[in-house]
Amino acid sequence: MTPEKQRLIDDLLQDDQNSRRETVLLAGGQILRRKRRRRNTIRSLSALALLCILALSVEKTPTPPPSPSPQTVTESEQARSLSDEELLALFPDSPVALATLDSGKKILIFPRAGDKQRFVNHL
Repeated sequence: MTPEKQRLIDDLLQDDQNSRRETVLLAGGQILRRKRRRRNTIRSLSALALLCILALSVEKTPTPPPSPSPQTVTESEQARSLSDEELLALFPDSPVALATLDSGKKILIFPRAGDKQRFVNHL
């Protein structure tokens, strides 16, 4: 038997009832404190381990690819103007007219209702 256990038994078997009670309470308090410390340590370590796992598993947000640098447009890629015949050829099955205003601006005239909404998109 260990000396600590022997001392505890001797203290319990003493004649004085108050000293026996006090000894039992002190020994029980030590045991409970040790268990509480162990429980708190285990909780703290498990919380720390969980935080480490979460920190390692979180994916970093990917950085967006760099925007393409502005490119110069060559003459062949530039938009060219359509002739009047080419413009009217875009509407083969619809009646359409091309009118020139006094200011020199040209507009398309659609005599059928709904053709303008179908063909012209205003930006």
